[in-house]
Amino acid sequence: MKGVRAALTTRLLLLFVVIVGVVAALSAQLSNTQWSSSLADALPNEVSELQRSYLESQQPNAQQLLLGFESKQYSGSEILLIVQEQLNLLTEAEPTIKLAEMTNPKAVLSFYQNQAGRLATQQDMQALGNGNYATIIDNAQKTLQSPAPVLMPLEQDPLLLTQRFVQHLPDLMPGYKSHNGLYTRTSESIHQVLVPLRIAGDALSVTQSGQSVQVINAFIAKVTEQLPGINVYRSGLLFHSDAAAKQAKQEMTWFGGLSLLLVLALLLWVFRSGQQLFYTLLLLGVSAAAGLLATLLLSSRPHVLMLVFATSFIGLCIDYVIHGFIARSHGAKAWSALKPALWLSGLTTIWGYILLLLLPLPLLQQLGIFMAVALFTAIVLVVVTLPWLPQPGASRPGWQRFCHSMTELYRQMRQPSTNAWLSVMALTTLGLLLWSFTANDNVRLLASSPESLLQQENHLRKTTDFYFQPDVLLVSGETQQQALERTGELHEIEDSISLYDYVLPVSEQQQLLQQQRKLFQSPEGNNYLQWLGIGQPVFGSESQEHPLQNQFLYPMEEGWMSVVRLKQPFNPDDISESYGKLEHFNPIEHASNALAEYRHSMQLWLIALLLVSLPILAMFLRSQQANKLRLQAAWQVTCVMTLSVSTALLLAQLIQPLNLFHCIGAMFVLVLSIDYGVFCAGRLKREHALQAIYLSAFTTMVAFGALSFSSTPAIAAFGIVVLIGVFMSALFSPLIIESPDN
Repeated sequence: MKGVRAALTTRLLLLFVVIVGVVAALSAQLSNTQWSSSLADALPNEVSELQRSYLESQQPNAQQLLLGFESKQYSGSEILLIVQEQLNLLTEAEPTIKLAEMTNPKAVLSFYQNQAGRLATQQDMQALGNGNYATIIDNAQKTLQSPAPVLMPLEQDPLLLTQRFVQHLPDLMPGYKSHNGLYTRTSESIHQVLVPLRIAGDALSVTQSGQSVQVINAFIAKVTEQLPGINVYRSGLLFHSDAAAKQAKQEMTWFGGLSLLLVLALLLWVFRSGQQLFYTLLLLGVSAAAGLLATLLLSSRPHVLMLVFATSFIGLCIDYVIHGFIARSHGAKAWSALKPALWLSGLTTIWGYILLLLLPLPLLQQLGIFMAVALFTAIVLVVVTLPWLPQPGASRPGWQRFCHSMTELYRQMRQPSTNAWLSVMALTTLGLLLWSFTANDNVRLLASSPESLLQQENHLRKTTDFYFQPDVLLVSGETQQQALERTGELHEIEDSISLYDYVLPVSEQQQLLQQQRKLFQSPEGNNYLQWLGIGQPVFGSESQEHPLQNQFLYPMEEGWMSVVRLKQPFNPDDISESYGKLEHFNPIEHASNALAEYRHSMQLWLIALLLVSLPILAMFLRSQQANKLRLQAAWQVTCVMTLSVSTALLLAQLIQPLNLFHCIGAMFVLVLSIDYGVFCAGRLKREHALQAIYLSAFTTMVAFGALSFSSTPAIAAFGIVVLIGVFMSALFSPLIIESPDN
């Protein structure tokens, strides 16, 4: 007895050392790891250098928002006064919130006053180049003699060229009057005040977005308190991300909490002990740590989406533990019968995940590493450490009677023709799926926002012209000025806005200065200066950085990139694309294409695993029986796998078109179907196998299937496939013919 205890103590100590070593190595590796979160990093070969630079420059570290206040009851001046008053208090208390830079007239006007004489419209530059001095001078005199204010210093810009340039700047808020960054308009007796804001903070950060929305809502509440009955409209990614985060938190609290309680209650009811639960959590943690450590060691920049895809490991790990405990509760013979099936099921699944390494997609390669190592660790720990524990008590008698009854029921249902009609069902559902296959990878369909917020967003889009299309034109240059010069070649594209609309390249500025000097040396120019009573003009200093430059011009690893934004849908006939110099880019299409690429790869993986599983199962399943029986068992397991996945996807696409998250759910269903099929076809006593399979299926359907009720389409897509697929697998696996030697 002492020797047994000493050996057990040594084993536990060795296991403890291994766990501590894995955790320590993981902690050290995590501190030096840079995680990636962009789809551009997930698909490095799918975007050009220009597109990658644009995606990196558009990280949501600052967000544009738009608030609208409308009323028939209050005048525009009343609304404006109160909004300005509360906005001043808001910006003083929250320095991260300020008026949007693109609508800050003070900074823009100050820039043009310093650059007076260096900027002119294309029409004025053409007139100067043609020597049409009389027209230029006449326009300047008319402006000076009109009641309009002179905004530019005459000593620098006697011809008021820059003033006319400013008057022709793009109007981001047409039809509105500007009031120090706020905008007012009256239409059909409706008075409207718009507040464009810029918030320094990550809109995709739950904490930051929640805090910002809370502050803005407090600002709105103070305005509505002083103006009861006023209509308020919100627009911006921040509001949608905050609403999505709150919705997800609420769903996870209810679905996750209730499903977890139900799963725990079910495990405790069946096993009548907390030993299984503690062991499962320990095994899950150690295996996941080993998988994550291997991923970090073999991947330079692991992707956070890999962790999302890897959630299926939880279900597989629980499945192995449940089978192990139930087999151990029935004695050494049942445990010996389980181990070959456990190894075959696990290694087949691991081989499937190793196939992911053949795909040219870093994200799926990382998933393959994590799942292969984590599953192998879990299987080894179950096989090695489970016998160290005291033999667990048998599961609840009621549960055993239920599984025994189901075993007898399936034996009565099983006929010689079972193999034939199981094959027909699998191939028919697969054929129907291929025939009716419908997919849509648009990222807009993966999330949802409250209807009220969507209505507010649509209202502001209809009543204002503040918004750009997602399409952009990307122009490269070795220097800032070269990028700006190339951008100027696109200025005739209708409803396009770029930095070229706000400032001219230095080369054009120098040309403009030379033309003005030539004008002032002419008789017309001298007479005009005498009429003004000033000497030769002293032009502005060297070209400065425009306040809006960081909205349109970005550095690349080599050179600079200029962005042309569009207010109308992109027309391919407007440009002649040149790779690396001039490219059209739509971030939403890019993200959708990335999801489509992953979906295609996941579909290939599902097909490959099905094809690979059949010969592997045929070689190792029931290895001591005749080839015909082995092939028949392998074919039946493959049919159950095919039927489960095909039915789940076929029914899921009736709710919404298939996307990547359906395929992630199908991946989980497929590997779990391998487990159920192998355990039913192995040497395990059938009612013992069903005790574990049904318990695993119930817990999986409750834990993951509850997600099908989520209001977020992406989460619901995963949940509905898992719910249907696991149910089908648990329903049809017992039809597999029992092994004669079980």
